[in-house]
Amino acid sequence: MSINRLEHLEYPAPKIALSTDKIDAYGAEVAEGSFEIRNIGEGELSGRIESAVDFLSFPSSTFAGNKVKIDYMLNLDGLVGTHKATAVIISNGGEATITFDVKATAPAIVRDGVKIATLKDFADFTRKSPVEARRLFGQKDFMIWLFNMGYPSVGIYERFLDDTNKDRAVDNFLIFNGLKDKASVVVENADTIVNVGHGEKEIVGGIRLRETTWGYAGADLRVRKGTSWLKLSKSRVIPTDFNEEGMNEVDYTIMADKIKRRDVAIVDVISDCGEVQSVSIQCNISSAFDVLTDREIYNFEDKGKLILYNNTGKDLIIDIHCENFVKFGARQYIIRDSYAEINFDIKFSSLRAATLAFKRQLHTATQIYIRTVSKDVSTVKKLNLKLWGKT
Repeated sequence: MSINRLEHLEYPAPKIALSTDKIDAYGAEVAEGSFEIRNIGEGELSGRIESAVDFLSFPSSTFAGNKVKIDYMLNLDGLVGTHKATAVIISNGGEATITFDVKATAPAIVRDGVKIATLKDFADFTRKSPVEARRLFGQKDFMIWLFNMGYPSVGIYERFLDDTNKDRAVDNFLIFNGLKDKASVVVENADTIVNVGHGEKEIVGGIRLRETTWGYAGADLRVRKGTSWLKLSKSRVIPTDFNEEGMNEVDYTIMADKIKRRDVAIVDVISDCGEVQSVSIQCNISSAFDVLTDREIYNFEDKGKLILYNNTGKDLIIDIHCENFVKFGARQYIIRDSYAEINFDIKFSSLRAATLAFKRQLHTATQIYIRTVSKDVSTVKKLNLKLWGKT
């Protein structure tokens, strides 16, 4: 077969295509990325890549395949301002060029041995060293670094600088740039019940607070109800009050001697983000004693028992007042232990029983009053007795 006859035969031919013909890149020292070479023809594509400048290089200068990822690296060390670079791809499917528009940013800022080359680096630095980050944020070097980086919102940054609260300014800057969420303060124990033993004058507790995320999370605490007996250790929390787990506890003191029996305090926690949460602290003061009868119903002639619990932890003197058909051994008792039983008798007179029978009244009721005698202890209890005649 002659050579001329081969010219009439068709062979599969590759054809080169790039995922893009232009790449924008910026960095302080090194910028890396990739693009894709594809074969939109037939057969298998292969070739090589040549860079026209020294600061643009490719880990592999040759390729083969119909869909190949090409990595590149721009060495920007020592470069300032904008630059252009061009690479030429020569293949069995034709030639193509790709252009790089490069912005060489300012060298990285180094603080406490940490290199800050990007805004994300600054966000990480802020989380670990908030005091140093706040100081750096207000320095001229930081603004120059942003400008050289090509940061598009320098005017917004300058507005954040006007905020006298630099912790909040840094936090808002990072939120604006999508590097963190806005932090708020959440109450962990919104409802608390405190039982105070008789004679206790002060009780301490705490309101547990948690940051929803790291960063600036301040809040004011205001006692809205119960100001006469609840005192907070502080009226405001700031980011430095929270530990590494984002937790903080604000202590409070209950002045129990200013509460009679039961009261509720309300504390409003007002986060800087505007959210308001309320904390309820219910304080129950136990009485000097608790008392009950041994059963609910008695006959007109019967025996009963008072069961008394002394809550004072010391000797307690009580008086007992009742109608004359309820008989106690004494009008006054000294309760020396935490528990005591006091016997009583019920005896209706014949006249009283006859009167009730005439009225066809099978039952009646009476009360027993027990009160403390000591000047520094004030408790009064009333017990209702139900009395039934024999049927």
